[in-house]
Amino acid sequence: MDNDQWNNQCDQRIDELVGKHVPLFQVNNLMLLNAILMLVVVGVGVYAPRYRHHPLIGFIFLGATTLFLPIVSYVASSTGNMVGCSSSLTDLHVIMSCTWGLRVVLVEIWTGLVLITGINTSPIVAADAREGRNSNPPTELFIKAFWLAYLTLSTPGSTYGLLADGAGNLRRVEAVGVVVQLFVIIFAKLLLKFSAFYKARRSFALGRSPRLVAGYMAQLQKLATTPRSHTDDENEQQLDNDAHANTPPALLVLGEDTMNVEEEPHGYSFTKNMVPHQQLGSGAPRTKLVTLQSVWRLPSEGNDMLLRSQHSKDLCFSFALFKLLRCRFANYTASEAGFADTRSFFRDMLLRGDEYERVFRLISDELSFIHDYYYSSLPISYSHHLFPVLSIALSLFTIGYSLYLAQFIIRAILEDNLGFMCLVWCETTAVRPGSNKATVSMGWSYDVGALGLVLAVLLLAETRDIVSYICSNWTKVAVICHYVNQPSSWQQSPAAQKRIGFLLECCRSKLVNSWVDKMNQCSILVLHPRKISIHARNLFRLPNQKNVKVPGAVKEAVFQALKCQTSEQVLEHIRPPSHPIPGENSESSVPVRGGRETAHTILVWHIATSVVEASRPPQPPERRHSIAAIHLSRYCAYLVAFCPELLPGDDVWCRKLYSDVKKDAGRVRAEPETTSHQQLVELLSADPNHEVLKIGARLGKQLTDSATGWEALARFWSEMALYVAPSENLEGHADAIARGGELITLLWTLLAHAGIVSRLDSAAAAAATTSAAAAAASAPADDV
Repeated sequence: MDNDQWNNQCDQRIDELVGKHVPLFQVNNLMLLNAILMLVVVGVGVYAPRYRHHPLIGFIFLGATTLFLPIVSYVASSTGNMVGCSSSLTDLHVIMSCTWGLRVVLVEIWTGLVLITGINTSPIVAADAREGRNSNPPTELFIKAFWLAYLTLSTPGSTYGLLADGAGNLRRVEAVGVVVQLFVIIFAKLLLKFSAFYKARRSFALGRSPRLVAGYMAQLQKLATTPRSHTDDENEQQLDNDAHANTPPALLVLGEDTMNVEEEPHGYSFTKNMVPHQQLGSGAPRTKLVTLQSVWRLPSEGNDMLLRSQHSKDLCFSFALFKLLRCRFANYTASEAGFADTRSFFRDMLLRGDEYERVFRLISDELSFIHDYYYSSLPISYSHHLFPVLSIALSLFTIGYSLYLAQFIIRAILEDNLGFMCLVWCETTAVRPGSNKATVSMGWSYDVGALGLVLAVLLLAETRDIVSYICSNWTKVAVICHYVNQPSSWQQSPAAQKRIGFLLECCRSKLVNSWVDKMNQCSILVLHPRKISIHARNLFRLPNQKNVKVPGAVKEAVFQALKCQTSEQVLEHIRPPSHPIPGENSESSVPVRGGRETAHTILVWHIATSVVEASRPPQPPERRHSIAAIHLSRYCAYLVAFCPELLPGDDVWCRKLYSDVKKDAGRVRAEPETTSHQQLVELLSADPNHEVLKIGARLGKQLTDSATGWEALARFWSEMALYVAPSENLEGHADAIARGGELITLLWTLLAHAGIVSRLDSAAAAAATTSAAAAAASAPADDV
């Protein structure tokens, strides 16, 4: 056998032996699969937590968490073994001995980084038992951490194996230090999370807050109805008068854990000598409890930014309302979770001026607090003032470790210490004495690529955590309350005022804003369909239009409608929308159906709005009315199609009605482009069509012919949005909050704080209006 033949046979046998005994292909693909799964989980958990509740993302979460340990175990065991084997063919004998270098250590590091990101993104909730949303720290993270430690100690070629073999290579010793630091970070984060959770669960400001707030509301109500004696000093009487005028009630903001609390049958309450309302007197003991009254008494004039900022006071107001909203989710009734003075103050604030942006921002901040509390781990860190500091320090250490790890990997690549290497030689004694040796080196790109991706996500996640702690509204509320409790130091220090003012006014990041100020848009009558695949949208359960920012015109229209409702009389129920069409007697021909048939009314007026939109472009004076009407019309249609559980009536019937109407409306979409208003009305009024299309077409014609059609539509839709908002479906609104927010949830919260908790049907609304008019007519002129 000549040299060429011998070399060819040797190469062929080497390839066969490597392919048979080295699981490189399986290992690389499993590493890539696990990397993709965990990157999706981490990316969604860090930057889009509301998508956790999407069915597809939930399936990926389940698959990733289920397959994580088996994949890691297989990869570690496969790469941890030295491969030694031989093969003989006639007179040719092939021997191979392989080592994975530092590849096993790379697998350990990669697994540890995924664990760290999992610890960062796992929501931990310390809620009251009545809320039913308690989420303990995930024990599977501890299991994964201990399993990784076991693999590190038991797998040949791992970190422990490098030490046990007495490896003197400096790079390998450095690798041991990298893995040890990794375990320090993992267990430090787990310990911090568990400590914060158990501290928060026992806290009256966090875990046990609903029971204390409900008891405290009862105490305030009792104090408000208790007649004052003539021996009260003038200072306390003056403070009471101010409270009814411009000062809010003494709602709890922060510091409940500094008070003496006693347990009662209904929950918890403050001891009699520690009720905050009684601390208004000059002889009351001073505590660190901060109420909304104490925040509101901060001077509104001065040189520092904090004192001049109304937003700081509104933020504390939102935080106090957030605690009341938690009581509603804990199944306390509206009267138990509220306070008459709170509703009165809220209504007075609504009716003063036209600050609709301020009111919507206040409710948005409140819902942002509730979203953070139920669906993230941020709030439990505020159970003690040291936890945020330790969390930031640990995140900074993790960032430093990640940068050091990156340069360690780069140096290992340059020194070729990562790849899979085999020493292979062929021997023959019959024809050719001696042997032929060769070294085979196989790639490390899969490992380093997966590790680099996870490392990049970890850096972004830790950076986001630091920004969250520094710029979150939770930190701002804590700083404001500490400022209130430090009259002799912080309030007298210009430097402290400047730093606090910068934090409150300038440190605003979209990364920490968990409430999405957007509204979905869905249209039945799509006269100009978009070129986006409807099948793709149906696959991901998305609306068939788009998601847009809530326009200011929508907020203004809803705000003005609410002012009209609350200014006429004090209501606990919302009236169904009116539908005046100037010049037409349409009330008998197109009735507004309330209660269980609200979806029918929504779809009728949605078709009518679409007809007006296609037939009559708004003039400049009508621009704001048209924006409000079109956006609210499409949003209400979206609620019927995708969130009927938040509407009155049966959700199955709502979905069926929408499906039937949309099916018939498809005939209109299939027609050529409509050239006139009359042709569009005729197409919709055809006999085979659903009655919703026919009634909507007739109503649309009336509104098109009216000079004030857009104004009438804007008024109707703003009243309809308010009418459908009250609901007892707490789970439905909790799911909406988890998705990032719904406009109807914001209106539901807004109405609840204004004292409106249910709806009136058409007959009851007419009777209430008649009764109110009669009472006004019989009242003395001065009273009116």
